[in-house]
Amino acid sequence: MGGGTCITPRGGALLTVIAIAILVAAAPAHPGELMGTWRGTLAMDGQAIEFTATFSENDYFLFTYENSFGMVRIVELSGPGQIQFAPPGGGLMTMVVESVRKRPDGVAYVLRTSFERASNGAVVDRQNITEEADYSLTPEGLKVRIVRRPFSFPGDKSAPNVRVVEGVLKKR
Repeated sequence: MGGGTCITPRGGALLTVIAIAILVAAAPAHPGELMGTWRGTLAMDGQAIEFTATFSENDYFLFTYENSFGMVRIVELSGPGQIQFAPPGGGLMTMVVESVRKRPDGVAYVLRTSFERASNGAVVDRQNITEEADYSLTPEGLKVRIVRRPFSFPGDKSAPNVRVVEGVLKKR
């Protein structure tokens, strides 16, 4: 009679197992291990501070901010780019994501944040900070190390005030 392929119930189950094995093998080794909210107490200049970090299902930091209209926005920091908004109370906040380095055990960022507020056409408040943030999974939890350095413009005589924030967060 006619030739053809016949899949028996046993053969069909074997094909299903093979297909699932291929899909599992193609998936990343540790998807979403950072995903969720991490909380705890970190140290900054010898002082304890409460800290919360939230990560997306893709293991990228979720930056949450409120604008001058009271609207809360959430942005996944997955690559270089810029976020600019007017925060409550006035002024202009600009955050530039300079780099994102994702690793199997965590993620690291270099961010540059500028804030300016003007009154009667003159700048009355200006803050510029470069932040190097590193989040690493450890057996104890999520190890955090953030180094904040003010950056200045030519002619600025202010002394650098480097701040280090570090410690371990627990998933909540």
